[in-house]
Amino acid sequence: MTEEMAGRPARKRQDRPRPASIAVTRDHVFACLLMCLAFSTGLYAYLTLDMGTPSEMGPGFFPMVLSVVLAILALLIGILQPAGQAEPIVFVPLRRFVPVILAPIIFGLGIRPLGLVLTMFLTVFEVSFASRFARLQNALLLAAGFTLFCALVFHYLLGLPIPLWGNLFEG
Repeated sequence: MTEEMAGRPARKRQDRPRPASIAVTRDHVFACLLMCLAFSTGLYAYLTLDMGTPSEMGPGFFPMVLSVVLAILALLIGILQPAGQAEPIVFVPLRRFVPVILAPIIFGLGIRPLGLVLTMFLTVFEVSFASRFARLQNALLLAAGFTLFCALVFHYLLGLPIPLWGNLFEG
């Protein structure tokens, strides 16, 4: 029996109550990423390392405990968000996102063949263009200054076995 036949006025389609929706915020995305990291780390530790017991801990015990703590923190971040302080998700333009993602790849692939000097210069030069204030002259100065700083600190002061010039130049 319809509502009109029962003596009640028919509700219009837009008058129906909508189900409650939850706005996805930056905290929710961050909590999901932390949860994925905690799950993958815990799964890796469980499958590849011996857990042991609390009295005789194996090599996988501590990573498993840390992954559980990280999962709990991720849940707290996702659930306990202060009311009215939610920050909406803002997508970063690709012009700023891509250089930041490429920087560790350039460094990882370039450190052996190019050495510290050229790899640092290329990495810092490339990633400086992620800034909206990037100019060619500023990027060159920043790359040169940071390369000099890293060479002085890591190669000369700390004496780390990082060659200044890579395999490509050793002939």
